[in-house]
Amino acid sequence: MSSTNNVRLLSLMAIFAYAFPCPCMAEDGAVPLTRPFYMGFTRWPADLTLEGARTAEEFAHEHGDIVSVMFIGGVPWPEALEGTPFSPDVQKKLSYRPPAGKKLLLSISPLNEDRSDLALYWGAKDNLPLPEPWRGRELNSPEVKKAFLAFCLRAVKAMAPDYLAIGIESNVLLSKNPAKWEELKELHRETYRAIKQRHPKLPVFFTTEVLHFKKLASEARGSDQEGEVAILMKHSDLFAMSIYPHMTYDLPRPIPADLLDFATKFQKPIAVAESGMTSRDVKLKAFGITLRGSQADQRQWVELLLRTAARDRYEFVIQFATTDFERLCAKLPPPVDDLARIWAYTGMQTSNKRPKPGLAVWDAYLGARYARD
Repeated sequence: MSSTNNVRLLSLMAIFAYAFPCPCMAEDGAVPLTRPFYMGFTRWPADLTLEGARTAEEFAHEHGDIVSVMFIGGVPWPEALEGTPFSPDVQKKLSYRPPAGKKLLLSISPLNEDRSDLALYWGAKDNLPLPEPWRGRELNSPEVKKAFLAFCLRAVKAMAPDYLAIGIESNVLLSKNPAKWEELKELHRETYRAIKQRHPKLPVFFTTEVLHFKKLASEARGSDQEGEVAILMKHSDLFAMSIYPHMTYDLPRPIPADLLDFATKFQKPIAVAESGMTSRDVKLKAFGITLRGSQADQRQWVELLLRTAARDRYEFVIQFATTDFERLCAKLPPPVDDLARIWAYTGMQTSNKRPKPGLAVWDAYLGARYARD
């Protein structure tokens, strides 16, 4: 096609988008013809079955150009420290590769799932009790630093990620266990430097939980979130956020358009490493609360998130769940089942694979051509 025809085609597309805005257009304009950020999902399963895992993986591959792999169930501490083979379960997880042409975000956490102390042991399966002598070890102990770096480097060698997080919602530790914060800062700083020496072009960073950062989480209100995250950002190539707006009562609906505007103040490339919004109210019996949400709320959040990402030129946006996973929750014992229900209805399709309104918004942006420059 000639350059003249190319210009004519782009002009016609722009006129069409202006004259006939699609239902997923934001109030302040159309979905752009190009986007500067990758879009993707984790492969969190829709159910504790092979079919549930397949449903999530196929959706993630179809509706994104980046896939997120999160190791949140512990670290193979003794094997990493000693340089011995990992368990079959660890090796299987390290063997994942996204489809050709799609990017990979790998996230590894030195913290446990509560973000309050050292990660548990990943051996024959994840989240096993820490073996002796790992119990009680400080986050900045020589053994922890050596093992965590070794695991990160072996994971990078095995998976060749395009982006690497070496901390997941690290700032939550400042809220949950501030006595451990200085230990984590030392661990992060030394791990970051060592990885960058070996892989200078690989973006390395930690992720920040936004509700704690903005003190919308009650545990965070006595902590210096802004100051301490700023210090940690000196050893981070991106400002990467984790944000689930339905997890606080302090955010009005619709969600304020300026919620994420603060992210630009770090003057680093921005990304969203985890996100989700429940599409229905969720009653958590174990906690005596109900989290509010609707399909309209979810759609509004997806619009706001992607519009902000386009405006501020994010690196990537990750939606945590592809598919609602209430069937998975039903197979968990209490109170773990209620904990999982916090995110059970944040998928872009129902457990019966019916698309939600937010998916139309997502796919409209996904259809825009990726163009960073």
